[in-house]
Amino acid sequence: MKKILSLTFVLVASLSFGQGVSLDELIARAKDHHPQSQQLALIEELTDLQVKQLAGAYLPQSSLGGQATWQSEVTSIDISLPGVSILPPPKDQYKLTLDVQQNLWDGGLTSAQKAMAKSNGEVEKARLNTDIYKIGEQLTQLYFGVLFADKQKANVQVLLAEINKKMNTLQAAVDNGVAVKSDFLAIKAKKIELQQQLAEIEKKKEAALEGIYLLTGQKVSPIEEFEAPVNPMVEFANSTRPELTFLSAQQKALSASEKLIKAKNLPKLVLFGTGGYGRPGLNFLARDFSPYLIGGLQLKIPLSYLYNGGQTNDLQQVKVNALRLEKQKQSFLLASNVQLATQQKELERLEGLIESDDQLIAIREQIRMVADAQLENGIVTATDYLEKLDQEDLAKKSKIIHEVQLLQTQRNIKLLLGQ
Repeated sequence: MKKILSLTFVLVASLSFGQGVSLDELIARAKDHHPQSQQLALIEELTDLQVKQLAGAYLPQSSLGGQATWQSEVTSIDISLPGVSILPPPKDQYKLTLDVQQNLWDGGLTSAQKAMAKSNGEVEKARLNTDIYKIGEQLTQLYFGVLFADKQKANVQVLLAEINKKMNTLQAAVDNGVAVKSDFLAIKAKKIELQQQLAEIEKKKEAALEGIYLLTGQKVSPIEEFEAPVNPMVEFANSTRPELTFLSAQQKALSASEKLIKAKNLPKLVLFGTGGYGRPGLNFLARDFSPYLIGGLQLKIPLSYLYNGGQTNDLQQVKVNALRLEKQKQSFLLASNVQLATQQKELERLEGLIESDDQLIAIREQIRMVADAQLENGIVTATDYLEKLDQEDLAKKSKIIHEVQLLQTQRNIKLLLGQ
């Protein structure tokens, strides 16, 4: 017992939760703790780097080049003029150049590439958010497992208190020769059964708490109170499931890719310049090293897509993929609506059961109280009394199950709606 108290003290000391543990708080912690969440910032950083790199397309593009050649024959002018000697250029030639290009208009290609990079980043983030959302579903199961265990434990403890009281009464009756020892032993056996139930409940709760610890990275004390979800009213609005966001992000990425395909085949206008130093220079007959400069405008108008069907094929692929995504979205919505309809019916069923549970518990309690009085007066045996007690306990356990199932169903509907 001292070890248990010591362990409890350590857990409470390390606990960072407040007066109680809420499901929403645990889910928030689990999302922050999960390695996938840490990738979101990395995706944003990578997207920013890609956009910055693409923005450099409108900066001057420059390159430095050099060349040394020898050729077996050079241009010569075989004309003899009095007093004029035209020597052929040397067969070894050299040049060092600096080429500079400046995009004036790229047909919107850079803008389309930046939009594509941003769209791809949004797709990756949406995909990660879909994975992270599943953590909430997993944690919800563990949370209600703890909540169910706590309610079961409270019910068993009430029974134990009743059994202990009854044992004291019967012990005194046996000592006075009023009651038989078998009645006392039957009650004692029931106490052992309840203690076994209590131990089993504790183990199940410990397993759920360990799962919560692994998902959140936070230790939760076994004595910490788990709060039932506050205001669990369901608002049937448009679904905000991350899976739908993921599909929408993919659709936007396809739209961006369509613009990129078209931009690749639009006219491009470039301002260029080349400065060089070599032998020969622009005068190909010169034999000396000299500097030179060339500049101008360059216009490129792609034409091959008009007859090779490349752009048409690419755009058709985009269209087909867009239709596939739309069908996936419709399929997901259909499956979600089926699940919602099922959960709604489950909600109605559980509400009706809880109402009848209260009536049944009231009746079973009255029957047990009569048996209690009869046992004290020696009219019935302890076995008869325990039978009535078990029936009351079963009714209470059923209500506990139905109450937790009701809360969990309400939460499941919220999860289905992405709330």
